[in-house]
Amino acid sequence: MWVYIWLGITAAALVIEFLTTEMVSVWFAGGGVVAMLLAGVGLGWYFHVPAFIVVSFVLMLCFRRLVMKKLDKGDVKTNADSVIGKDFELLSDIGFNKAGSIKVNGVVWTAIAEDEKTEIPAGTIVVVQRIEGNKYIVKEK
Repeated sequence: MWVYIWLGITAAALVIEFLTTEMVSVWFAGGGVVAMLLAGVGLGWYFHVPAFIVVSFVLMLCFRRLVMKKLDKGDVKTNADSVIGKDFELLSDIGFNKAGSIKVNGVVWTAIAEDEKTEIPAGTIVVVQRIEGNKYIVKEK
């Protein structure tokens, strides 16, 4: 009977892991396999229940960080965030409270200077620092 219980726990842990991406329940599948093997050879519950707990948490503590690091592909910048840190030419003069414009990927956007005391003339190459609302905050390169 215990073999089927551990088989069910192992299967449930794997199903939960396939539905999530947090790498939490897969470790319980490993503990379930060990407990199922111990139950299969006829050991009492007082051997396989603690084995399940110990193996599951040892696997989680030893390998979760490593696996998450391998699976982490980093943030992929998309859309507007992809222009942060890139250079563009100003189409009109800008200042901190004086909006101008820059052309980003063929589209004209509003831009303002990052520094309060800076006036940047048209034609200057600027670097996009961040985006606030629909304005690009830039500084002179």
